[in-house]
Amino acid sequence: MTEGSTTDMAADVAAPRERAAEYEAARSGAVVAARDDRVVLRVTGRDPVRMLQGLITNDLAGAPEGMAVYGAFLTPKGRMVAEARLLRREGAVLVETAAAAESGLRQHLKKYVPPLFARVEEQSGLALLGVYGPRAATLVAGALADVDGVPLEPLELPEDEGRELLLPATSLETVRQRLLAAGARPVSSATLDVLRIEAGRPRWGAELDETTIPLEAGLQERAISTSKGCYTGQEVIIRILHRGHVNRSLRGVLLGDVVAPAAGAVLTLPGQEKAVGAVTSACISPALGQTIALAYVRREVLSGASVLVGGVEGRVVEVPGWGR
Repeated sequence: MTEGSTTDMAADVAAPRERAAEYEAARSGAVVAARDDRVVLRVTGRDPVRMLQGLITNDLAGAPEGMAVYGAFLTPKGRMVAEARLLRREGAVLVETAAAAESGLRQHLKKYVPPLFARVEEQSGLALLGVYGPRAATLVAGALADVDGVPLEPLELPEDEGRELLLPATSLETVRQRLLAAGARPVSSATLDVLRIEAGRPRWGAELDETTIPLEAGLQERAISTSKGCYTGQEVIIRILHRGHVNRSLRGVLLGDVVAPAAGAVLTLPGQEKAVGAVTSACISPALGQTIALAYVRREVLSGASVLVGGVEGRVVEVPGWGR
């Protein structure tokens, strides 16, 4: 056996232990991660609020300055260009979104926003730091003592499970080190994804992409205002809400003691070959004591129904809650 293979084996053994320790810290204390999978754009100009109000699904203009508004940018056909949190601050609008959606969002804004009224700056100078766990709020208060940071509700976890800090990029490492010194633990993206899946929250690049209608992903309450003025894609959303339905919706699948299926794994009904859904994310869940998956499932498949995922039987449930 070579020295390299011995090192690889040690790493294979250590990784699950490390993930377990991270998960425990997230559930009982606090964990911290620089969210470099997210970016912050700054929209400035004569009237950036009015310009973005006509593009976002939620009510930016009706929110007080300093309050983050979560919503989606849509095509005229109601498909998502990006999901984002928007924050009015110092005469500009900050747009926090997935790094993977940045290029498409910039093109969308260039197409629909006249530069006379608003423009997107190349660099905002801001970054996002995630702090998660029951001690997050306490640790954040101390870490931000002399830093101009904005605490936001976590995007992919429930409100009471952490804070995400919008910070000057130059202050991010200082704040991270303060949080670690106060007892927070570094956390990997893999562990954060387990927490997200357990919370039943969609993520850009997994449950959300350019083919998604936000109502399919269960974003109506969080991301869509039914009382604001017009926005691009609104006609499709209103038609679905009042006169139709989506053909699929984001659900959970309980799978028992099996290996987590890969994204894209097809769901079928027992004894049938026609696909009724597909897995978007999956993990072994410590909280539920089994493998779980998020999946888009056809609307005719009822909650509680049995499905097959790669020959493994599972049960469809509603998320969040996982049928509990």
